[in-house]
Amino acid sequence: MGGDRPPYSSRMPTQPATPGRPPAPPPVPLRDLLTTPTRPPGNYLTIVKAAVAAAVAFELARRFGPARFAFLAPVVALFTVQGSALSTLGQGVQRVIGNVVGVALASVWVQLTGVSWWSLAIALFAALAGARLLPLGYVGQSQVALSVLLTVVISSGAAGYGAWRVLDTVIGGLLGIAVGVLVPERPAFGPARAQQDAWTLGLAVQLETMAVELESPEHALPEGESHQFIVSSRALHQLAADGRTATLIAAEGVFFNPRGRREQHELARLRRHERALVRLSLQVRVLSLTVDQLYDRGLDPRLSRGTAAVLLHAAAALVRERRAGRPVSPQAAALRTQIAQSVTAITADTQDAYAVLDSVSLLGRIEQLRQEIVADPMAGLDLGPDLADDEAVGG
Repeated sequence: MGGDRPPYSSRMPTQPATPGRPPAPPPVPLRDLLTTPTRPPGNYLTIVKAAVAAAVAFELARRFGPARFAFLAPVVALFTVQGSALSTLGQGVQRVIGNVVGVALASVWVQLTGVSWWSLAIALFAALAGARLLPLGYVGQSQVALSVLLTVVISSGAAGYGAWRVLDTVIGGLLGIAVGVLVPERPAFGPARAQQDAWTLGLAVQLETMAVELESPEHALPEGESHQFIVSSRALHQLAADGRTATLIAAEGVFFNPRGRREQHELARLRRHERALVRLSLQVRVLSLTVDQLYDRGLDPRLSRGTAAVLLHAAAALVRERRAGRPVSPQAAALRTQIAQSVTAITADTQDAYAVLDSVSLLGRIEQLRQEIVADPMAGLDLGPDLADDEAVGG
């Protein structure tokens, strides 16, 4: 039990920071662009942009086409504008492609069969089934079916509806894309940091929940029943999903953004934090399962409940200190000493090798967790001071 060894995750190579001009954002694959999901408005700038784009699209559509169809352009513009330039471009392209494909199919179908309930049913079935084969996200696929429906139903009483729908869609889509790309929001680093902070806090709370339950009197669990901390351990999955989604949204804000090159270092930092949290979450969840299987099962583990609780409290305190951005070396060294002393005390008992093995394995998992917490500072969890650097809305 000498000096600290690097954690197992440190075997993965990391790219050192390169001084000088930040790298440009990597190109976005076309498939990713065509499957970009709809995002909620990032901030008030997005709301203002959507309103302006819709109003201008309505005026242009009314000037260049029949007023009765002018509502189509602002609808497309309104839903095209998203919280990032990448999402806006993806939404606009999907809506235009979906509408063009849907109108083209419906126009040909109406010419062949006319308009009736059965022709509409067949057209919608073909549109819904065929749209699934297109390399588009849900937005683009739904536009195919919606365009078929409206074109078949409305074209019988409104000549030229299909052509005007395509034109208005192009007007709305281009305006939405122009407004979204030319006036980009700042990448949503603030919300991403906040989500990572909540994720880190959830890990600390999970360790404390385990420790508190071990401090309670021993009670035999019925077959098939788990400790309460297993329920909260499963909840960590949602925290991790929210954190990853927030990082993904922040990454989307970098692409097609004039400030994207300058923001690459911050995005890389967020991703390092995310990778560290993923590794730490894995350790905490495995540790939860190990404690659940070892205690209150009639196994008489050599590591007492009280000692295990003390170690878990110490690990939770390390996570909280790291979250606050404070140095953790003294506390980490103290925890390592406690683990080493526990291993020495347990291995002195040679009467039941399997009981000793189970307890030593648990201590080994706590040590792995400790190593993850004190991992490379460049990939650490010191999120606290940075939360004040950006608005909570990422604007």
